[in-house]
Amino acid sequence: MLPTVADRVAQMVVKQVIEPDLDVVFLPDSYGYRPRKSALDAVGVTRERCWKYDWVLEFDIKGLFDNIDHTLVLRAVRKHVTYKWALLYIERWLTAPTMQQDESIIARNRGTPQGGVVSPILSNLFVLHVRSLDNADAPRPSLVSVCR
Repeated sequence: MLPTVADRVAQMVVKQVIEPDLDVVFLPDSYGYRPRKSALDAVGVTRERCWKYDWVLEFDIKGLFDNIDHTLVLRAVRKHVTYKWALLYIERWLTAPTMQQDESIIARNRGTPQGGVVSPILSNLFVLHVRSLDNADAPRPSLVSVCR
């Protein structure tokens, strides 16, 4: 089920309020759904790096928007979003049940709103948070550069 027009307007308000604070915590090589960054920018950086290194690592997170763990994303949101009203809305959007075509209601415990304006920024925050949990103590090789 796609968000209503009212949901999309409200999500845009939340996105515009939280994005300036969140954008500064994202990694410089994170290009997905970022202001003033584009797929062409990522391709340009990738092209430069292809001449510097003998290897390329590519990956795609299949079904990212559908499988984001609510507990982890809400932990990240609470860490970085200071507006209580925005936290309330984000939690409601994440956990709102969906109505199927046969009008049956399905509870959601993972994923972001399909087609939601706020979904891309939540996915970027989720990926950043999971990477920091996964690699908190891992040394970072100096030659590894990632474009997302």
